[in-house]
Amino acid sequence: MKRFKRSFFVFAVVVAFMPLSSVSTLADSSPPSAAVIDSSPPESIPFTDILTIDNPNLNNGGNSWSQPSAYDYARVYISNSRSQTLNVYLSYNLNGSKQNIYTGTVSANGTLTINVTHASGHGFYVDYNTADGTVSGKINVEASGALH
Repeated sequence: MKRFKRSFFVFAVVVAFMPLSSVSTLADSSPPSAAVIDSSPPESIPFTDILTIDNPNLNNGGNSWSQPSAYDYARVYISNSRSQTLNVYLSYNLNGSKQNIYTGTVSANGTLTINVTHASGHGFYVDYNTADGTVSGKINVEASGALH
């Protein structure tokens, strides 16, 4: 009888935790999404757990990064050093194709900050263009396990 009670207890504990693991699985399957926030230099926003892109120049071929697993958030900071509007396209890799999650602009000599959620384990691309085809500026991407 003692063995039956122990087995029943283990079974009850496993059954009790099954809904929690199902919720976790559903939450992890959400696609990445993006939202613009007020722009500030990354130095003034304590967000970084991992700096995945560290201040390289923007280039006509775009920039990309791989979001580390368990880091569900990314903050993308883009500065435009040109005197014309910069078009920005943020996408992630979905089965070998780019899936766009943000399209917007950075004003002449302006900045843009984008928060990305559900980012863990995805590959991301940031593409740019201007009216004359020349881009100039910087990009930083910071990964975090929590949104600060």
